[in-house]
Amino acid sequence: MKIQSMPASTETTADTGPRTIPLVGLFSQLLGVWYPRHYVVSAVDAAEGPTATDDLLSAGFGHNVVYLRDSTSVGEIHEQIRAQRTPLERAGAALSHAFSDEGAMAEEYFEEARRGASLLAVLCPEPRLVDDARRILKAHGARHLRYYGDTTVTDLS
Repeated sequence: MKIQSMPASTETTADTGPRTIPLVGLFSQLLGVWYPRHYVVSAVDAAEGPTATDDLLSAGFGHNVVYLRDSTSVGEIHEQIRAQRTPLERAGAALSHAFSDEGAMAEEYFEEARRGASLLAVLCPEPRLVDDARRILKAHGARHLRYYGDTTVTDLS
């Protein structure tokens, strides 16, 4: 099993300073709020994450579209993204969190991670892939199972 990971460290180097997390793909933002477009996202028990990942890979999902992050990694990434925001981005995020459901939904994932859950996301650019990912993730007890479409978030629970 290969688990995709993104450096979440805030270590500094002599040349580059703090690492910056690119806000694309799984870490995309919409109006300052986390919005991973075309991903099925869920929280899973830490012990279930590797098995669910194996099942997704066995079903034909590629190594480059399945992302499992443990609770520590989710927390580090969340804090690094918050730290790298500009004042304007912070203001936009505050408004989005106050007036949209997406902010509250993102917070559910971060709360799950604070309690030890892993985050499992699968890139699904085609509708049939969404159904396949949903079926596999539900079999592993996925919570907050959602698909982030172009303009809407669909609850897959």
